[in-house]
Amino acid sequence: MTHSINAIAPEMTIRPGPSPVPQEKAERDRIRAVAGAYAADHQLVPPLSIGELREHARCLSLEAAIPAAASDFLMIVLSNEMWRATVAGIPCRRRVLFLPQCLRSKDRCAGELDELGLLCAGCGNCAIGALQARAEARGYVVLVAEGTTVVTRLLEQGKVDAVIGVGCSSVLERTFPHMAAEAIPGIAIPLYREGCDRTGVDLDWVRDALELNLPARQHSRVNIDRLRAEIDAWFTPDALVANLNLDRTSTEEIGLSWLAKSGKRWRPLLAVCIYQAMTGGRRRSIPASVRSVALAVECFHKASLVHDDIEDNDNFRYGEKTLHREFGVPIALNAGDFLVGEGYRLIAECRATLSRKVQMLAAAAEGHRTLCLGQGEELFWMRHPAPLSVEQVLAIFRRKTGPAFQVALRLGAICASADVGLHPVLTRFSEALGTAYQIRDDLEDFRDAGADGDVGAMRPSLLLALAYESAAGVQQEQLAAAWRRGCRTDASLEELQPLFAALKVEEKARRLLEVHRDQAFRALEPLRHVELKSLLFRLTWRILGP
Repeated sequence: MTHSINAIAPEMTIRPGPSPVPQEKAERDRIRAVAGAYAADHQLVPPLSIGELREHARCLSLEAAIPAAASDFLMIVLSNEMWRATVAGIPCRRRVLFLPQCLRSKDRCAGELDELGLLCAGCGNCAIGALQARAEARGYVVLVAEGTTVVTRLLEQGKVDAVIGVGCSSVLERTFPHMAAEAIPGIAIPLYREGCDRTGVDLDWVRDALELNLPARQHSRVNIDRLRAEIDAWFTPDALVANLNLDRTSTEEIGLSWLAKSGKRWRPLLAVCIYQAMTGGRRRSIPASVRSVALAVECFHKASLVHDDIEDNDNFRYGEKTLHREFGVPIALNAGDFLVGEGYRLIAECRATLSRKVQMLAAAAEGHRTLCLGQGEELFWMRHPAPLSVEQVLAIFRRKTGPAFQVALRLGAICASADVGLHPVLTRFSEALGTAYQIRDDLEDFRDAGADGDVGAMRPSLLLALAYESAAGVQQEQLAAAWRRGCRTDASLEELQPLFAALKVEEKARRLLEVHRDQAFRALEPLRHVELKSLLFRLTWRILGP
């Protein structure tokens, strides 16, 4: 049976109630119109962080005299307008319409509920049947369910590329972080009122979203998990022997074994992902030249770990003895140097044009140099340890951790023939991401209370700097003494933890982590490439965690 999409059962009559959604259709339409004009005038490219979106909503509310009570509604509308063209270019068969069960007429509904949600019977007692029929006629997947688990599963499986979701404002607000973390193209349409009783939705708005249509274009949503699995396979011992063409000397065997050690492999993943996003390769096999570059990036990273462990006198990595503890400093140092050379060889011999090789070698050398400068600051501090300010520690972080991310991203971009104008954006993004990543590591060291962590070993640590700057009097003198003892300290981290707790150091570090994560997002503002920007948002959330 076909039902009119404008049919609303008597039970769906709107009651007055607290809601951030303007109740007058004329006002909703006005806000949607001014938001569309604002997004176009400011050339907003999705995704945006919640902070960026809130700031744009604030500016627009002042320009268009939109009441502060509608600020949450305005953020939803702005996000919709940014994603509108992207959603319109995705074929309907790759979209999902997500409807809430609270739209149904509970007393008269003929549908059945199962573990996935409501199986609509099309009885005509509410708007769900008409919406579902219209969407399915265009090829949509339609789900009538609470929560986002099913939608997330469809996205992870690569079965849909865009979401049109209807729900109350509070649910949409809770869903936003998940949508943002995966940079999912979407249109969100809020119900008239909060709660699950006798609500409704602007059916004209839903119809407009369902009818969005532009010439179909490939929305290359990179499958990060699939790429990670493929990259991990490159680092098995057998695969490394085949790809590196080694003679199996003693040094090569040690280097190969170290390269095969477990790890997150974020850097080769970054290089391959950015290449895939910029070349639109949803299912395309990864070229041998890109594989060589990804291997080179990991060679550089693993070499830096060998040298870092020697310089910091660490005993364990990956739950095993560090290389210098197992073989001695001379052999470990040589193995690290070998991996550096191997990385440059892989770039020089990869199947890329001469001009691209020159660009990649220059980018790798620049990153190598910056990393050494950051490590050098820490090494000189270790000879004459003294309290460091928060900004001094963050400066070390930017130079020590950011370059590896930057090299990985720039090499992948060069493989994809990216415009040179992209590189400054990637540099700023990498600096913020690397700083946030190191802050996160400091927080993990603090939680684990391990002696090999920067906090436990009294190396330059953000938490120590925060504690020192927050303390006063005897407390600050105690922390200054710990700083001055440096790596030779016999004071345990446990002795300082009560002081850290009193000074709320962990809370302050988490706020700084959020600040630098948001700086990474804001660094991407100049990007006009939706797929690339979306990918970098997704990778940032994965690297830094929720």
